[in-house]
Amino acid sequence: MNELLLPSSVVSYLHICAVLVFLIGFLCFFLRRDYVRQIVGLKLMLQGVSLGLITTGWEMGSMNLPQSIVISGLIIEAVVIGVALTMVIHIVHHPEEEKAFFAPLDAFRSKEDG
Repeated sequence: MNELLLPSSVVSYLHICAVLVFLIGFLCFFLRRDYVRQIVGLKLMLQGVSLGLITTGWEMGSMNLPQSIVISGLIIEAVVIGVALTMVIHIVHHPEEEKAFFAPLDAFRSKEDG
């Protein structure tokens, strides 16, 4: 099935790259306060998972299941990213609604602190 046989070291490097891309996305998602950068972090995490699935499928010699999972994931990812960007645009244009939305959470936090 695989016309191109990759050495095991290359496959190992691909797995390492998949984990690194996922970790960079994870850190970007949880350590950044900017919404767009958090969305980019989410995108990187999903791409790391896709790379890992494709690499594992290549290594096992069966690409049918990983390809179908990745294609389904890409479709879902596009919808999630689109909705998230729409929400970011709404929050940027209406910051007073964001403050009203998070007011109960801020009141709860202030009760815990004091």
